[in-house]
Amino acid sequence: MATIDEITQEISRLIPQIARHANAKSFAKIHVTPAQLIMLMSIHAHGKCKLKTLAIERKISPPTVTGLIDRLLNDGYVKKAPDLEDRRAALVSLTKKGEDITRRHMATIQDLWKNVLIHLTRKEQEQYLRILKKIVTILSKKEGRLD
Repeated sequence: MATIDEITQEISRLIPQIARHANAKSFAKIHVTPAQLIMLMSIHAHGKCKLKTLAIERKISPPTVTGLIDRLLNDGYVKKAPDLEDRRAALVSLTKKGEDITRRHMATIQDLWKNVLIHLTRKEQEQYLRILKKIVTILSKKEGRLD
């Protein structure tokens, strides 16, 4: 039986391989950087939101968020509107083009996982999902969030 150190070493080797494969599939179909896609996905999850919200969530500086949003704005993926409750702030949301790219990305990732999961039994699929949810819960608690 493997030790926890051996298991974590193997997981640390496997997760980046999975991520590289998923990213290669997704980025072949879209024309944004990984950082821009992450920002688009965050905006998609929040709907209309402040730049400060995105900076806090992504744990990046407000100027970095502003730079990413400006590029996405120039490329037509997001739009800005004044925040009627706070005149110093702006709200950002996805345009139709931004919604389309996030939808295509999610569909690509879903297809990738479907093509993997079909090789597992129904029980293994359910176990895998249960374990992933448990991992997300543990990580969220460690970050002080309860997603």
